[in-house]
Order: sequence, then C-alpha cells, then structure tokens
Amino acid sequence: MADNPIDIQALARGDEKAFQALFVEYYPALVSFGCRYVVSKETAEDIVQDVFVRIWETRESLAKIEDLSAYLYQMVRFRCFNHLRDAKTHSDALRDYAENMPTEDMNNYIKEESFRLAMKALEDLPPASRQVFSHMLDGLSAQEIAKKLNIAVETVKKHKQIARRILKEKLGRLYLFLF
Repeated sequence: MADNPIDIQALARGDEKAFQALFVEYYPALVSFGCRYVVSKETAEDIVQDVFVRIWETRESLAKIEDLSAYLYQMVRFRCFNHLRDAKTHSDALRDYAENMPTEDMNNYIKEESFRLAMKALEDLPPASRQVFSHMLDGLSAQEIAKKLNIAVETVKKHKQIARRILKEKLGRLYLFLF
C-alpha cells in the first residue's frame, strides 16, 4: 500500500479518481480484515462498502487525518463491532419474545406460518397440478376432479403425484403435518 500513496487532499476536495484509487487500494484488505470479526464475507463486504460511502460523504474532514490507513481499519473494526452488537441484541430480543410468548399465541403463529408456507408452495406448483391438488383439498375424489376438469382419472392421479412430490420437496417434514 505504501507504493501508491493516496492523495488525501485531492480526496478531501472530492476528486473521484482519488476516491477510486483509495477504493481499489484498500477494499480487498479491509474486507479480509472485516472477516476476522464477522462470520460472513458478504457481511464484511457490506460493512466495508458502508465505510467507503461514509468516507465519501465526509471527505472534507479527511484533510485532518494523519494516518488514513489506520483510520480506515479503525472504521471497519468499529462497524464490525456495531454489527455484532446489533445482531446479538436482535437475537436476544427474538429469544426473549419467543420465551415469553403465551402458548396460545405461539401455536397461532406456528399455524399461520405453516399455512403461509403451504400456500406459497401451492402457488409454485405447475398450473394443472395446482388445480387438481386444490380440488383434492376441497374433498373431491379423483373421479369427481376428472369429471369437473374434463380429463382422465389417470391424468388426475398423475397431477396429484406431481403435486405431492413437489410439495414434499418444498415443505419437508411440514408436508407430513399438512397433507
């Protein structure tokens, strides 16, 4: 990094080439540094990108910085700590909420979420299979569905088989409880 010094004064004046040089010079190393603190590379990349946005937004104040490299690493480190703190706070709040939720509310939530997942999986079925499976859920027999849709009973059975296979793949164990 010492081979290509960044012109901090040009950066402070808003020189986009100086900012680009700063980004190219430091981005990979800052992401690597951020990965020491946060688990995912994507999170580290997001944090470093946020740091560069902040650098650009406050570029006028950079003229006062003596060691830009140390400043950048410090910013990334603090942002990583903030991310970890926020993630822990969020996790703790969710855990407390779930632990203190009345059983009836928890059961309603599980029921509603299961229904939402099932409806989403049904929407993703091929149209003919979705139509046959919906009639099956309404309690119609294969013969009644065939008559209603004007198709062969074997076609109805094939569409039911396709729908069941896809739903089992998408819903996993939840499929056993729903259908």
